[in-house]
Amino acid sequence: MTKKTDFQRIFFLDQHGCAKNQVDGELIISELATKGWTRTENPEEASLIIVNSCGFIESAKQESLNSVFEASSYYPNAKIILAGCLAERYHQDFAESLTEVSGIFGNGKISAIGDFVENLFESSFNSKTQNPKVQVFPQENVCDGNRLELLNLPGSAYVKITEGCNNHCSFCAIPIIRGELRSRSISTIIEEIKSLLSKGIFEINLIGQDLASYGKGKNENSKVMAGFEKEKSPLATLLSEISKLSGDFWIRLLYIHPDNFPQDILPIISADKRILPYFDIPFQSGDDKIILQMNRKGSAEKYINLVNMIRESQQNSFYSDVALRTTFLCGFPGETDEQAKNTVEFLTNIQSDWSGCFAYSQEEDTVAGEMKHQVSAKKSKARCDVLSNLQTQITQEKLKRHVGKIYRVLIEEVIPTDEEEGGIAIGRTWFQAPEVDGATVINYDLDDEVSCKKIYAGNIVDVKIQGVSSVDVFGVLV
Repeated sequence: MTKKTDFQRIFFLDQHGCAKNQVDGELIISELATKGWTRTENPEEASLIIVNSCGFIESAKQESLNSVFEASSYYPNAKIILAGCLAERYHQDFAESLTEVSGIFGNGKISAIGDFVENLFESSFNSKTQNPKVQVFPQENVCDGNRLELLNLPGSAYVKITEGCNNHCSFCAIPIIRGELRSRSISTIIEEIKSLLSKGIFEINLIGQDLASYGKGKNENSKVMAGFEKEKSPLATLLSEISKLSGDFWIRLLYIHPDNFPQDILPIISADKRILPYFDIPFQSGDDKIILQMNRKGSAEKYINLVNMIRESQQNSFYSDVALRTTFLCGFPGETDEQAKNTVEFLTNIQSDWSGCFAYSQEEDTVAGEMKHQVSAKKSKARCDVLSNLQTQITQEKLKRHVGKIYRVLIEEVIPTDEEEGGIAIGRTWFQAPEVDGATVINYDLDDEVSCKKIYAGNIVDVKIQGVSSVDVFGVLV
């Protein structure tokens, strides 16, 4: 018979991965809080360390594992749980090999982590001499619930509206990790947004593996659209319902697959200045053959036409402009120098405001992982560098169109300075998404009492853009 170990209910969350995984981390925090646990920013104080891992590409997987090894080495008296995508994907392998952890917990049912932790601490075994406890649930629903603490900077929050993906891009392991597409109902999303707004959140970022596919999972349309007319796409219907909400806020859409883009969202975005004309569309390649080998239906020409249509749709909107972000995957199996140049030409054509460039990662159990003619890591990185340098040039030039204009800015951080330097704060405006894009640097007069009262994290201020510095813009408080 085991004896319950004496411990303090203090845990440290080591957060990795994307915005979707961040929402899972916030749910973990809340679930443990209901069990009497307190989160600390200092792992030395914790009796429990949770590594909420990423399992998407090799570099991210290694980073998460390194966090486990470091936690085991530096904090031997704490129990360690590997959670998140890496735990979900490799739980069977880790159950025998990862003796550094006490538990492995998947991401199929976040609400069960409180009981999992309680059971873990009921045992007195030494986690380094016995196999870890494992709990993984089927990927059936979208994990949601009340989040008592947000990991965003002040004033902003992510709202997950879908989970999993049905696109099955040949390079992507998401369906392996997170399963097939499923969506939350419009009514539950609206209620969550209302709750966040009531707590002072200004910016709501809608996230999912592919927002364009929202409500289009197997047999889920009737559930998602329950009580709403089905004349529009589910995403357009959701945006229409959000537009009916009162109040001052921003809605930003992140991650829309270009092959599934629902054109009926465009007039809704144009009609409501609170729904930002920010389009995050991961094109991945600008070469037709590579696009098809990625198991995508489009072409460079189709994608260029899509970009032009989006820009034209917003010419008469409040902003008369759009912000376009995309992603490129360099070094896809078999990609030739000529095909890589086609992607460079594609980026030159679409003139995206922002883009991320990533070297291909050969992932087991994916179609591309079995393809021949894998491109070397050195060549893939070199192609990434070419695209990144080109995007920096494009971004710096495109940002100039904002100079002289006055924009609302969400302050995220106030920088300590002396009186000679003047006041400095960092924030984001409508064309800058959290964490991935540049920032807006705000200058203000420290001797101006009215200005100083406006400058605090989470507040919204008007800023006149005066110039561009690298991929940031800077201006003065007005």
